[in-house]
Amino acid sequence: MQFTSLLFIFVFLPFSAILYCILPFKWWRNAILLLSSLFFYAWGEPLYVFLLIFLVIMNWILGVLIEKSIQNNKPGKANIIRILAVVLNLLPLIFLKLLGSQYFSDLPAINIFKDIKGLSFPIGLSFFTFTSISYIIDVYRKDVKAERNIFKFANYLLMFPKILQGPITRFEQVGFSLNNPVINVDNIARGLRRFITGLAKKVLVADYIAAVSNKVFSLNPDTLNPKIAWYGLAAFTLQIFLDFSGYTDMAIGLGNIFGFELPENFNFPYISRNITEFWRRWHMTLSNWFRTYLFIPLEISRRREKFFRQQTNLLIVFLATGLWHGITINYILWGLYFGIILAIESSFLLKWLNKLHPFFQHAYALLLITFGWVLFRLEKVSSWVPFFKSLTGFNNSNTHSLRSLNILLYYPLMIIGVLMCVPLLNNFSRRYQDNILVRSLSDILLAGLFILCISVIASGNYQAFLYADF
Repeated sequence: MQFTSLLFIFVFLPFSAILYCILPFKWWRNAILLLSSLFFYAWGEPLYVFLLIFLVIMNWILGVLIEKSIQNNKPGKANIIRILAVVLNLLPLIFLKLLGSQYFSDLPAINIFKDIKGLSFPIGLSFFTFTSISYIIDVYRKDVKAERNIFKFANYLLMFPKILQGPITRFEQVGFSLNNPVINVDNIARGLRRFITGLAKKVLVADYIAAVSNKVFSLNPDTLNPKIAWYGLAAFTLQIFLDFSGYTDMAIGLGNIFGFELPENFNFPYISRNITEFWRRWHMTLSNWFRTYLFIPLEISRRREKFFRQQTNLLIVFLATGLWHGITINYILWGLYFGIILAIESSFLLKWLNKLHPFFQHAYALLLITFGWVLFRLEKVSSWVPFFKSLTGFNNSNTHSLRSLNILLYYPLMIIGVLMCVPLLNNFSRRYQDNILVRSLSDILLAGLFILCISVIASGNYQAFLYADF
């Protein structure tokens, strides 16, 4: 079930939210949230909901066993259980990633399952797996206590606002809210505003801009001139941010409605002055996960190494980031691309960049970010060089024009998309958030956008979330 479906907006969400808010006891609310989350996931993935239930029970049991082992002064046993839990969580993710990868489809162990009806990569499994691993490691580190209530724990892992595409949450971020959700008119109103904002980002801007990027990237890159190539690349750069951040806005808004505070996932990443800053602003919960559970442990375990320790650790982390997105050459090289840039920045480049005028810092970052999206978007590595030739005009092609491709009319939406990538409107909203007139006009605008979104959805002119595949 998509957040952008009429069934979700007018049936599932009102029914589950009203029941959740009017029930007087927290265990009733937890039961409604859990049943709603299971139904929500089973609607789109009926086969894999049983896998998730099994993993929930497994992680709940192993978390308790780790804590008991630590309390009984058996750290070795706790460590063995921790390693076992991490491996068992990763096995389904790795296997199903390999199943969907063209590079490993001929392996005997993979080939056996290839033709099973309905067996494919389930949506949300990557986010679910990383959330589970964070809980197991946090219990082992004694950062959180193992949750004894299995229904509360199941809600932490399966909560429907975040199950499909995150944000990736640690137990300490939502554990208290599961016991004490803050349900009031202000939170519900705040959640509805955030949900509609994300819905408009996705349905009214990202989906229409996608028509440009899809058309340009579907063409032979040898036939593109610089104007079309840059136009298509700019469209994809806007599309992937607005699509994913739009989902995050909706997820956080839904969390507010149900009394939770889910973590932010984006902080205007395209205003960054370097790639290090970009990865602190883009998909922040994933970046924080890799920093907390991979980069910092690598730094500690290799602390005696004097040369290129941080640089090689960054390469390892971003290789893992690429693999998280998919076991394909383009994602692996995309991860290494950013890993190499970050390694260079950490070595000396950041000091040089900080001496430049902010304009050149922004230009540097935006250029490398958009180049990175070429590697991400084009799965065939053989298409990379021709596309970069198109960007620089070396292919001398005039086969297509903006008019012949019928994509010239998307310029106004591209401008709106750019405005959504900078904090101008956000700063204005915060500055006048207590002004009744501005708030009223803003709510009227949001109501109009909501009606427009529903009209677009009803016409069938919307697409699945771009990040659902990961």
